[in-house]
Amino acid sequence: MANAPHMLEAGGEDGVFLVIHGGAGRRVHEMSEERRAETDAALHAALEAGYAKLAAGEPALEAVVAAIHVMEDAPCFNAGRGAALTLDGRAEMDSCVVLGDGSTGAACGLTTARHPIDVARAVMERTPHVLFAEPSAEQLDEWGIEQVPNDYFVTDARRASLEEFKRGLATGGEAQADPRHGTIGAVARDRDGRVAAGTSTGGITGQQPGRVGDSPICGAGTYANQSSVAVSCTGTGEKFIQEVAAYQVHARVALGGQTPLEAARAMLEGVEDRGGDGGVIVLPARGRAVVGFNDGAQMNYGWAYGSERVTHE
Repeated sequence: MANAPHMLEAGGEDGVFLVIHGGAGRRVHEMSEERRAETDAALHAALEAGYAKLAAGEPALEAVVAAIHVMEDAPCFNAGRGAALTLDGRAEMDSCVVLGDGSTGAACGLTTARHPIDVARAVMERTPHVLFAEPSAEQLDEWGIEQVPNDYFVTDARRASLEEFKRGLATGGEAQADPRHGTIGAVARDRDGRVAAGTSTGGITGQQPGRVGDSPICGAGTYANQSSVAVSCTGTGEKFIQEVAAYQVHARVALGGQTPLEAARAMLEGVEDRGGDGGVIVLPARGRAVVGFNDGAQMNYGWAYGSERVTHE
């Protein structure tokens, strides 16, 4: 049986609200003070960028994208610049956005899009489809996506993590590079009570090229439904897929009558029962936000509600 996850509620029942996360997982290597300060500053900047959109009366989607843009540009997170590297040393990124009305866009295997979340949005707004795998440079140009060389995403810290991972493989030991899952995400509620969720990730250090986790899969790592909640997950992607984690939170609320906190807790317990770990942020169309993560894991998160600006790294 899984240990009880760490759970908290935040904010109020209604009104504009933004919640973000910057990854959760088993923390084998603690952050340095410098890295902690960098992470906290990036979380604050993301909250300010996203909440400014909500305060101006813009839709929840705009807040989600604005917050994620900031985190995709911050190398302390595993998304955009600073993404985890595959076994062959490249960044392959995934992203997803889901609106409360069911509109969805996602992409996987991205190697040149500076802001992967923009690709997910383009799929949603500019195509009749939901998920694109490895869209071409020409397709990204057509959608107006800013592109950069793959080397832009590769940092010295991620190279070092990959080398540590490879050393673990070579010695037959347990490869534990970058145990903190740095996937980023945001959920927002706008002035009209509409909700949206977005998630962006670089995957996991040393993953096989072509591997896809839960983040770009609607209902696994990302989900939103106006009748219930908006959800963004982070953690052991394969286990979140097996749990259909994000949709499960919605179903427990909408169909099972559970509170968002009860639903998120039960989902995280299921992930841990499968041998995974991670965390989740949940924002109902009406009600308090929920932040949760498995026992033994730690999570980067923050929220902006009214005058409240809270971060934890």
